[in-house]
Amino acid sequence: MVSYEVSIGLILITVLICVGSCNLSEIVMAQKQIWFGIPL
Repeated sequence: MVSYEVSIGLILITVLICVGSCNLSEIVMAQKQIWFGIPL
């Protein structure tokens, strides 16, 4: 059984690799061009 910490960690690592920064405002600015999720 995989704990929720592992899955959240993998999601955060993926976003940080795509953006290349830990700065929250840079992550938000990067989402203007590409969504990091699937719209429902």
